[in-house]
Amino acid sequence: MFDPYLDVKDIGITDSEREQKILSRCLAAFAVYLTSGCSEKEAAESVWDGADDNGIDAAFFDASEKRVIFVQSKWINKGAGEPEAKDLSTFVKGVRDSIEQDSTNFHKRLQGRFSDISLRIATPGTSVELVVISTGASTLARHGNAVLDDFIAELNGDDPDAIASKSIIGLAEVYSGLANDLSQSNVEVDATILEWSYVPSPYPAYFGLIDGLSLKSWWKRHGKSLVSSNIRHSLGSTEVNNEIKNCASTSPQKFWYFNNGITLIATEAVKAPAGAASKSAGVFSFKGASIVNGAQTVSSLAKVEEDEKLGQVRVPIRVILLKDAPEGFGSEVTRTNNLQNRVEPRDFVAQDPEQKRIRQEMAIEGIDYQFVRSDDAAPTATACELVEVTTALACATGESSHAVQIKTGIGRFFGDLKKPPYKTLFNPTTSGAKAFNATVLLRDIERWIDKKKLSITKKSGARWGVLVHGNRVLAAVVFKRVGIEKLSQPISDFNSFISGLDLDPVCDDAHSKMVASIEAHYSGKFLAVLFKNPSMSKHVFDSAAV
Repeated sequence: MFDPYLDVKDIGITDSEREQKILSRCLAAFAVYLTSGCSEKEAAESVWDGADDNGIDAAFFDASEKRVIFVQSKWINKGAGEPEAKDLSTFVKGVRDSIEQDSTNFHKRLQGRFSDISLRIATPGTSVELVVISTGASTLARHGNAVLDDFIAELNGDDPDAIASKSIIGLAEVYSGLANDLSQSNVEVDATILEWSYVPSPYPAYFGLIDGLSLKSWWKRHGKSLVSSNIRHSLGSTEVNNEIKNCASTSPQKFWYFNNGITLIATEAVKAPAGAASKSAGVFSFKGASIVNGAQTVSSLAKVEEDEKLGQVRVPIRVILLKDAPEGFGSEVTRTNNLQNRVEPRDFVAQDPEQKRIRQEMAIEGIDYQFVRSDDAAPTATACELVEVTTALACATGESSHAVQIKTGIGRFFGDLKKPPYKTLFNPTTSGAKAFNATVLLRDIERWIDKKKLSITKKSGARWGVLVHGNRVLAAVVFKRVGIEKLSQPISDFNSFISGLDLDPVCDDAHSKMVASIEAHYSGKFLAVLFKNPSMSKHVFDSAAV
């Protein structure tokens, strides 16, 4: 599967461990293939294993779920045992360096890949999955587990939406993965459909309700092969998917009212005799099954830990049978069920009168404010759009909490337009001038950050971390030192003010004080976590904002 695409130039032909090393690399590639559903070639090309790999055998960005997968693999000839705790510690250190963008311990051959992965990790909303794969046990011993769990707990911090997780793949899972080729439509699922009905023509179909726990079991067993016919797979921890999880956990009885349900295509259905006698609960087995609409629902429910709550969740389900349908009908069902444009929380901003007022106020001063989502949105000297305005206003509140929230994901600002944090930024006191002036100042600060990055040779430590992980808190400090009140003056007046302001010394001093605060109070702290922590971020902010 993977050998033809692997880079093995560093393994000598006469190397006594050549086969062992190649098998280990193939195993690392298989972990990526199995976890992400990517191609065999992509999986093989994700392998980092070799000299100075810093404990990381493979790294892959799974765009469909917006996550970075890090792999450590161990080929164990006897088929028993597990990776040692010391090897896992090395692996964790490599992942830490990747997140902190410290390339010191990575070979120069990996610098390009390292930079790409680091860039992905720095993007808000990206999650991290640590995968340990071996031809041994499917569980780790206490010490090995502790190494991974402690690191994941540190990385997640106090954030309720965990961004880091782990998967342990042993010989049993490797065998199962090889036996069930992800690329083939050989999925068979069992389902108890409640309140079911049968549609006999023109093409057979069933519809009814299914409980959330059953859908979780489907996903846990089949993963992405369950959505192999879909045009997109799970999108990971998006705001919408987090809402699905939260609803299932907190209000399972309301789930049916809030969710559109799923559409499943299958080649044929087998119904148990017991199901034929009662319309309240039919027991079915669907062969050649694939979810063509509702992948986000199923993958999100699979992440809910409270099985009792999932058992109370009811999800609308349609099952369309293709056995007697014309050729190509399945593809047509898939296409038409996915034609609807996805509505994002930010889209509801278009209904907010405050946004329309702000746009009108900006227009009076010749500024085009684009707050309705569009591919044509292009920030210029006389134009701005919703996301950058929201980011700027979050940094311009005079304190650090909203800058921290922006760093962890802007989508949460649009979750409820009647409450903070949205209302804190967009309310009757927010003028069009203030919104645009804040955006202009943030653009200048970001230009300074980009220039400062070029001057730092060592891409690690507090000096680098403040620019990468603390960029929003740094901006909040500069906003406060420049003077929040100045943002409310007319746009033309602010342009005159900002053109006469020497911003570089202000940014330099703010950066230096933040670095000093971190080195004095948080030396060795994971900066990716520090700048997601409200109390620690506030401490650093307060030390530099004076």
